[in-house]
Amino acid sequence: MTLPEAASAPDSAQSGKPLHILLAMCYLLHRTGAEMFTRDLAMWLRRRGHAVTIFATAFGDMANELRFASIACVTDLADMAARPDIIVGNTHHETVRALLHFHDVPVITICHDRSDDHGRPAQFAQVVRHVAVDENCAQRLVHEFGIERERIELIQNGVDLSRFPRRGALPQRARTALVFSNYASHNEQLEEIRAACVQRGLSLDVIGSGTGNHLPDPAEALGRYDIVFGKGRCATEALCTGNAVVVLDPVWGMGEMVTASTIAHARRWNFGRALLIRPITRESVGAELDRYDAEDAASSGEWMRTHGSLDATLGALEGSVLRMVRQHTVIEIPAGQRADEMSRYMQDWIRRGNPSAAQLTIASLHQHVAGLQQSFNDHQHMYQSRIEAVQAEAQRQAEHAAQSNAHCNERLAEAERQAQQARTELALLQAQLREVYASRSWRVTGPLRRISTLVRPGEPQA
Repeated sequence: MTLPEAASAPDSAQSGKPLHILLAMCYLLHRTGAEMFTRDLAMWLRRRGHAVTIFATAFGDMANELRFASIACVTDLADMAARPDIIVGNTHHETVRALLHFHDVPVITICHDRSDDHGRPAQFAQVVRHVAVDENCAQRLVHEFGIERERIELIQNGVDLSRFPRRGALPQRARTALVFSNYASHNEQLEEIRAACVQRGLSLDVIGSGTGNHLPDPAEALGRYDIVFGKGRCATEALCTGNAVVVLDPVWGMGEMVTASTIAHARRWNFGRALLIRPITRESVGAELDRYDAEDAASSGEWMRTHGSLDATLGALEGSVLRMVRQHTVIEIPAGQRADEMSRYMQDWIRRGNPSAAQLTIASLHQHVAGLQQSFNDHQHMYQSRIEAVQAEAQRQAEHAAQSNAHCNERLAEAERQAQQARTELALLQAQLREVYASRSWRVTGPLRRISTLVRPGEPQA
């Protein structure tokens, strides 16, 4: 496919004036990696002075946050009165809907995933640049969709370092661990991780929507842990915080502990699926936990903060946007070529089914599952609180019983002591009495005692 000739650039691109940028995304509901990337990109571009609109099929609580930052959020492109200068597409079908609505606007697509349907590139002449977030996604674009490598730009996800400050120095011996993933659930894999941690005296927590423990801003929580299990964005954020990181996804498998010697390679693959080559067992998890090295983890964290900042990532993407607007401001596509592209897309659309309806259903199911999981988590916390209250009451009663038992034992011991003392005194008196009975004086006075028993004072004589 050849790119169409670009018309002359408008004033906004030539003079360096702020652009109107349309970001296309399937939905903003769960704060997954691609969703948070879209949020961060929108906020960053807005701070840079650009006007930003996000088009998505469904919005969650992030919409309020974005609108508060003066970023428009729409679910219908007809609500937009102004033509954007460029479209940045994060998911396939929303990107196609946007470029068909604004048929002369240049498009940059971003591939966030190696296998998911939303990671397929939109193959229209309006697409002037493809961006891959890691080497795995770049290879997908080349080997599955025939896109020349020269048209692919590798721009990796970054972390807002102001939101993820460095934690204090790691202890020489790890004490706490965290599974940091929206895909974690109470299943066998999590139990294998927990068993490996218990064997090494590590406490384990889980953060993620899959277990109902969803934190909108996990930055503060990460500082409380020494070792973090995660992949992709989660691993990147943990490394920037200064945690030791084991690349792991509860669904796909696990990789290795990130070290100063392997971090550059792992970063190029975005600490992602291509590195998850082993099943999750307590033995494999334990082997990586045994590689924990506080000094090496600190070096890895410093490297990540140097090479993985959000400013560097979004600056590179803004630079790509500005170059593409300068080179391909107005896209003029012949009617025949557009018809061929639409025919090819519709054939694929029919073959695959109705993707928009499917995504709406999936989004609704995700919300329903998240609600059920949160309800389950709330009930679990409630019953756990009751169990803890019952255990505390049982402990209190046991302590009271122990105290009462101790008091009874003390009283019993005192009574036993007094009884022993009485027995001792009685034995002494009995010994003295035997001595009296055995004495000569007792025998001599015997007749007198018999007379005294016959003659009682004060009684009449017989």
